[in-house]
Amino acid sequence: MNLFKKSTQIGLVVLFILQTVVLIGCAQYEKFTNDPPEITTFTVPTEVEYGETVELKVRVFDPENDPLTYTWEVTAGTLSGEAGPQVQWTAPELPSEQVVPPQTVTVYVYVRDDGEEDVHKTATITVFSKPYKTAQHFTGTYTLISKQVQDDPIEETSILRLTPTTFTREIQTAPEVDESGPTQFITGSYRFIEPFDNSTGTIHWFPTGSLNPEISTYTWDGRLFVIFYPETDTTYIYER
Repeated sequence: MNLFKKSTQIGLVVLFILQTVVLIGCAQYEKFTNDPPEITTFTVPTEVEYGETVELKVRVFDPENDPLTYTWEVTAGTLSGEAGPQVQWTAPELPSEQVVPPQTVTVYVYVRDDGEEDVHKTATITVFSKPYKTAQHFTGTYTLISKQVQDDPIEETSILRLTPTTFTREIQTAPEVDESGPTQFITGSYRFIEPFDNSTGTIHWFPTGSLNPEISTYTWDGRLFVIFYPETDTTYIYER
């Protein structure tokens, strides 16, 4: 009787060991045969404005339909929302000087399944300053072809030079009358005021040393750059 009990106990132990081995074997088999997830689409904008908020999305296929864990990282800006297949990202804020060059931000997404298999993807976003982008569009040297004050034509020769951050005006009044007449140079900076684009808008000009801007509107048709100062009812038509 005791021998039977002992045999039964031994049998149970052996059965437990066999079950454990089978379970471990199945787990190892599942681990060895588990395929990694696959990122099928990665939706990231190519460029955004400073301070703009956009959505970043990833679509993933997992052969075993395992639960997935998502991890997002960015080199600049702020991520918000739960770490899933879709998150919100806010680009860095525009510096106070506004007219600044673009910067590149890299986005990383890591996806892992229950089998500890993972996959990742990266993309880059160009973060731009709209004032800088527009200023680049207008960068160049312009020659005055017409000036009017209250619709009356004024004789003046003038050159306007623009860079993304500064302007230079070279003005000579009626050179055909007196070629040795005075030439006036004006340097300073300028700022675009919303709303504006590459065709129309408002510019605040700040001559060097002045805190009070000269306010003008502008239009650009690809050849002629027309600047109108409402305070003095003066129109300048420049050609690049």
